[in-house]
Formats: sequence, C-alpha cells, structure tokens
Amino acid sequence: MENKITLRKLTKEDINDLVEQGNDYEIHYNSFFLMKFPFGEREALEVINEDKKIKNMQRFAIDLNGKIIGLIDLYNINLKNKKLKLGYWIGRTYRRKGYAMEAIKKILKYAFENFKVNEIIATTLVTNEASMNLLKKLGFAKGKVLKNDRFLDEKYIDSVQWTIKKSR
Repeated sequence: MENKITLRKLTKEDINDLVEQGNDYEIHYNSFFLMKFPFGEREALEVINEDKKIKNMQRFAIDLNGKIIGLIDLYNINLKNKKLKLGYWIGRTYRRKGYAMEAIKKILKYAFENFKVNEIIATTLVTNEASMNLLKKLGFAKGKVLKNDRFLDEKYIDSVQWTIKKSR
C-alpha cells in the first residue's frame, strides 16, 4: 500500500491517535499550538473542539492511511490584509519521512486557492533546525527574529518568522 497522506477535519474517533502522537514533550516545546504536556484524552478533545471555537482558524488532521500522525493549522486568517499563519507538528515516529513536506504543500495550495491570501507566515523556535530546514526547502524566506518570543523551561527563547508569497 502506498503511503499517502490526506488532510481532513478531526473527529472524536481520532482521540487515541492524537494522544499516541501528541503526548511528546518535544511537540509541546516546539509547538506554537501550545500543546499541553502531558497530553491525554481530555487535551485531545480540547484540540478537536478548538477548531469550532476559534473563528479565524482551520485545523486539519494529517492522516496517513487512516492514522493521525500530526496536525496542521491555518490561523490568524486575515482576509483584509491577505495573510495567514501556518502551524504544524508530526509525531516522532513519522518525522523525516516527507510527510510534513507533503502536508505543507497541500495546505499551501488550499490556503492560496481558498483564502486568496498573498502571504503565509510560519514561526519556528531558533532551536528547531528540522522545521527551519523544511520551510527553506519549501521556498519560505527567513524573516525577522522575534527576541524572547517564548518562555520555555524557565528561559526565554527567540523565534523566527518565515514567509512564503503567492507565486503570480
């Protein structure tokens, strides 16, 4: 069977997969979703329901052959300024296999076509080299460094904004 990912809305049936993949301190640490750790069924249900509560956000499950391996969000959707933000995470056992790249390519196409935005912004911690390298490969340009952007493990950490513009 070919490994093919799809992006789809989360359902309550995804709780076990979400807990299995999302209960990882590294995701909590690097995620701008502000995923909680430890991450159990209650937290998974909150993540599933957040999409309905937050007006300018769309959340998708990254589904690999029926199994949720991560999440990808479009948020701070600003149609007036034609910009939005992108966030994502992939479960540890599914990293470095091309799934994040495939998911981001799909969500970029979806976002540019459906929201008619001109720019998509992704933010990474300066210590998250894997994510920064991935964004570079996808054509994102490194933008401004946000000093002391996150307070994690009792210290401030800088983050970097990455942008990709709609190709004309």
